[in-house]
Amino acid sequence: MFYRTAKEFRDINGYDIEGEWFPRVTSILSIKSKPALYAYYAGMPNFKAGEAILNRSAEEGSAVHNAVEAILKKEPIDIPPAIQPSIDAFLDFYGNNLVTPLKIEERIFSRKHRYAGTIDVLAEVNGVVGILDIKTSQAVYRDYGIQTAAYVQALGEDSNMPPLTSWVLRLDQNQKCIRCKASMRQKGGNIKIKNDRYPCEHDWAPIKGEYEFKELAGYDSNIKAFFAAKSLWEWEHDFWLKKFL
Repeated sequence: MFYRTAKEFRDINGYDIEGEWFPRVTSILSIKSKPALYAYYAGMPNFKAGEAILNRSAEEGSAVHNAVEAILKKEPIDIPPAIQPSIDAFLDFYGNNLVTPLKIEERIFSRKHRYAGTIDVLAEVNGVVGILDIKTSQAVYRDYGIQTAAYVQALGEDSNMPPLTSWVLRLDQNQKCIRCKASMRQKGGNIKIKNDRYPCEHDWAPIKGEYEFKELAGYDSNIKAFFAAKSLWEWEHDFWLKKFL
């Protein structure tokens, strides 16, 4: 990405906290290659069309995050009908697990390793404390473990913090064909059909939400990967970092 000024670089890639600047976890991890994203763009008519779908998907994801945050904070919220199935899935998870939120949408930082980020939720879930990362993707990807490991490391610098784990709570919604095993997922205006292996004039059931709750294993290797990405990110942006660090 091209930056015109050091201030622009700082504003886009980090936070000012207690008089110091810290790069964001998500900015650091942007240095990592994303083959699935390249494949996505390759399947689009053009780059502009692909960007439009990603932007709409991000808006839908933000709406889900905002609704979940309000529910956890016990605040009133008007839920857009388009995401209601995903929120129903969250309420199903919430009602079937003992969830006590401890921090919600809170900015954290590692003074030792100099980075910062914003966690979705720090919660006690069924007696275990950990990072609860909300995703609206179609699967739980391995990269998520790198992001949450960075958060666990930062929070762990507080000596009063108990041992932490991390989970992904994936909220999604799709339609099932009542004639065959196919399912259709629409996000950002993009339609994807899975298990479309049989000749069928699909008859789609109403949209239904689903959730996947998964603990992210491999902390040791994930935090090593994060620090490796951080070193590469700092090398890539050495020109700008030297201007104010």
